Amino acid sequence: TKMSWDWSTSGKMKDGKPYKEKGPLGPPSYDTQKGDFVWDKNVKPQYFWYDGTIDAITAKDRIDPSKRVALNWPVGNPGDPRSRIAPFKVHTGKQPYDTVNKTMLIPHLFGPPDSDAYWSKYDWNLALEGGMKKVGLPYSGQFGFVETSYVFPTTHMVAPKEMAVKCNECHTPKDGRMANIEGVFMPGRDGNRTIQTLGWIAVLGSLGGVLLHGLGRTISRRKKED
Repeated sequence: TKMSWDWSTSGKMKDGKPYKEKGPLGPPSYDTQKGDFVWDKNVKPQYFWYDGTIDAITAKDRIDPSKRVALNWPVGNPGDPRSRIAPFKVHTGKQPYDTVNKTMLIPHLFGPPDSDAYWSKYDWNLALEGGMKKVGLPYSGQFGFVETSYVFPTTHMVAPKEMAVKCNECHTPKDGRMANIEGVFMPGRDGNRTIQTLGWIAVLGSLGGVLLHGLGRTISRRKKED
């Protein structure tokens, strides 16, 4: 599955012509038209509270280019009875944005050879100007590339028993599948150190009491026999 797509590296040529490079997993890792790709297999999903709704930004919304821009995200929280913990693939990328207006940009990608389409002339500024004009939105003429993320819901299927998720993939103190899920108590992940310490003291105290009691009965029996 495709995990990342970097548009900023597109447009490179070999001998003056567009080209593709095959990646280690088979699909292209580079394409002149689209840039660099990262592919992966058997990817563990990320988990979020989800009420069935996904929100997204538009090309009218201002963004903060100093950090990764979430283009969409699942809606939900642990206090909502409609929300459930759901698995998602989080796809990352690098996409054009307006450095003056601080908005995401929509390029015109394909068209006749003499058009302003990116895949016709590989001119980002021309393609962005044409794309934003077509959708009726402002463009300052200044652009850059910003890191982005995009979520895709994944479907839970029943895997063969050999591939079933092990308990400790979620119930673990750190780096578990549910590491970022808040609002629920996860045995093995969550705990109170003070309560755990007191619990172990109680367990060891009980064990010590049992051993002392057993030792006392043994000594008492031997005295009676003597």
